[in-house]
Amino acid sequence: MTSRGTRAPSGLERSTAGATSCACLEEWRLADRSFEEAEAERARAEAMLQQLRAREIVERAYWAEGHIPFSVRVKALEAGLWSAEEALDGLRRIDFVGRHVFVFHHLRVFPDASLRAVLALVRQPQPGDGAEWFADEAALAAVAVRLARAGQPDAALDAIRALSARRGEALRSCAPYFSDAAMACAVSEIEGWLPGAEPLVAFLVACDLLPLVPARDSARARGEIVRLRAALEAKEAEDGPRWGFSARKRAAEAFAVAGMFDASEAECQGLDNVDDLLSVAREHPGESCARIARIALERARTSRYVPAALGKVVAVCPALADEAIACARGEANPVTAASALLRVAARLGEPRAPALFHEAFCRIEPLGDAASDALEWIADWAADHGPSLTERERAVLGERVEQAAREAEEREAPPPVEAAESRLGQLLFGPTHADRIRADRGFESVLEFAEHHAAGDHLALVMEFARSLEGERRARLAWALLQSGEELYDSPAFAELFSAEEQREHLRMVLARRERPADVEILHTLGRAAHLATGAPRGVLLSLYLDEVRERGGRVRLRGLFTAASLAEGDQRAALVDEVLAEVETCDHLSEEDRVEAIAAVMPLVAAARAVELAGRMLHAVAEGQIGRTQASHRLMAMPDPVWAVLPASRWEPALRWALEEGAEFFDWTSWQQKTLPHEVRALLEVHTSASSPACEGGDDASPSAAEPNAGGAGGELSPEQRLRRWASEAASLSETERAALAPEIDAAVRAILANPDTEDGVLCDTMASLPGAALRAIWSARACADAWRRTIDISDPALFAYLPSEHYLHADAVLQLILRLGGSSALCDFGRMLVGLQHEPAA
Repeated sequence: MTSRGTRAPSGLERSTAGATSCACLEEWRLADRSFEEAEAERARAEAMLQQLRAREIVERAYWAEGHIPFSVRVKALEAGLWSAEEALDGLRRIDFVGRHVFVFHHLRVFPDASLRAVLALVRQPQPGDGAEWFADEAALAAVAVRLARAGQPDAALDAIRALSARRGEALRSCAPYFSDAAMACAVSEIEGWLPGAEPLVAFLVACDLLPLVPARDSARARGEIVRLRAALEAKEAEDGPRWGFSARKRAAEAFAVAGMFDASEAECQGLDNVDDLLSVAREHPGESCARIARIALERARTSRYVPAALGKVVAVCPALADEAIACARGEANPVTAASALLRVAARLGEPRAPALFHEAFCRIEPLGDAASDALEWIADWAADHGPSLTERERAVLGERVEQAAREAEEREAPPPVEAAESRLGQLLFGPTHADRIRADRGFESVLEFAEHHAAGDHLALVMEFARSLEGERRARLAWALLQSGEELYDSPAFAELFSAEEQREHLRMVLARRERPADVEILHTLGRAAHLATGAPRGVLLSLYLDEVRERGGRVRLRGLFTAASLAEGDQRAALVDEVLAEVETCDHLSEEDRVEAIAAVMPLVAAARAVELAGRMLHAVAEGQIGRTQASHRLMAMPDPVWAVLPASRWEPALRWALEEGAEFFDWTSWQQKTLPHEVRALLEVHTSASSPACEGGDDASPSAAEPNAGGAGGELSPEQRLRRWASEAASLSETERAALAPEIDAAVRAILANPDTEDGVLCDTMASLPGAALRAIWSARACADAWRRTIDISDPALFAYLPSEHYLHADAVLQLILRLGGSSALCDFGRMLVGLQHEPAA
């Protein structure tokens, strides 16, 4: 089972994983306090590293947990691989929406003894849930009912008290398991709670509670529901209706469920929607059901969807079939009339249904091609319901009816197991040699395919074929499937092919793979750290970065190498440039655009003669259109100015002209103007510059208010965000004395942003480089602490420490600047070592 080197975790390890996360959160909080108390830079750096290490461990564990499918969680519980406590601990580490969904749909897998823990799980936020957390009422109500059924009425009532709009519904569901005294007490408690609830919530709960109210109080309860309904309708008249919700329909249903049929019918007089009326009618017996259905029939006559409405009326009250048929026959549009007749016919039996079908056909057939679509669904109806066709009907519909019947049969019939052998044989040996699958050598090929190559639909086909086998062949193919490392647990054949112990072992393998800490892409973060560091720390970080780069392949490796070359110096830079150019020539998994990008990146790093040689290859690729037009200007921009001066026009002009003609809008004209270029190059650029210049002049002179809405604020007062942006734009021109004088004001602006929960961190990231030390410490204290941590599941998340395995820190530059400014270059080195250590720790 674990032939690919993955060791299945023991139950103790599963428990330890949860304990480790909790311990890391506690260590994180201790490190938070250490940071606040630190005065020296080194002590502060040590505390920051402890905070970051704890964050890394927690984030990786939570990301891994979030990718375990619900079906695996259920099977792990059912197979006894997890205890209820271990399963709950895992749910604490996924996002709260997924947690609520799992509890609602899979509550059955938890034993009665763990239900109180489940209640706590859905009732309270867990670490990392953030301010967006809410208690899901559907999950809470489901737990309340399970608690009541398990003979834990006190806990069930506690769960009901945590509900809002679903209080009455939950209590009704719990009623069969409560004593009369407990029910009376619960009803009284909810009635006492209702006056303080929001009007809509109070109305919904009162409707759900009505069947539980004692008979002596039913008139009062009915009057209260009518009063609340009238208030809601008055509010809707002012603000507009709530889509999909009708207070009158809800009241009518509540009265019907409580046996107050006269009150329910009275409410129906004010309903116009056919579906709403029929929904209420289903709750009524006999004659009262017919009366409400008749109201629905009257409304159906003016409905936008007459055929569907008439069919639904007859479905609820077949006694109204004659009136519905008369209504259908009265439709002026023959297509609408035919559709309505067929909808009604579908609800009737012999002999009326065939007669209505023939009548519908007679209305449509004279229309000819104008009603071809209608003829198709008439034929579909005939295939589904099987009336005897007349000679004329068979001539017009016969072929389509037969085709529809075949399609329906194919849809309903599952693919035969015997066909798997033929399909797999054709897949492996081709159509003419499919029967080789029956020979011993052919079956050996099947085993190899199952173990090493099958995935997706092909894996499902192999499992289907295995079901058709018997004896030794079946056992050998099942074992090959288990050895494949693919996840088989969701296949319908899983339980049939494998013994209970094999199923458990397979699940252990799946869990071992999924429970490991998430793989995190640290390459970008290490590269940015090396870019920010200087001196010896840069050398250390560059070494760590290169070790990671050389473990990769293709474009990622190439880009990592030329990034490292740009950061290196002396002999190391020269060696890395040679390595980049060798990779360009020898790697088979690169596009021409990748190769040109690498050449452009190292061109400024080499001697002039070699740069000219490299420029020739790049210019040829651009002129031939081998790289995209969006990138052409960037590649040409990378050419050093002396190279432009050395090259003859015949070398550079075709490439530059192609780039200008195909993608002039992607040129950064300001940057090009700053280059020292030959006269001929400038002349060609100026021609296109004038043609591509913006229609609106004076863009650089735009006022601050045009660049930033509400720049002046109320009465000319700048917002904290605007003060920070102004500071960032002016800080470089200020003297040390001026900066020190403004530091308290900037510190106050930063703290105002941090204190506002609705403020995004983008402005802090953008202005980080210019902020004074006190402001940086305030940012770190507020954003790096354990109590501020929350899961990040959206790549657009604006939070400073937004963490994604594919990106590591979304705002890596800002995080690294904080580490550098508060802890120094040595802190960056320690952070890089810590990342690398954690990256390789699971494999140790």
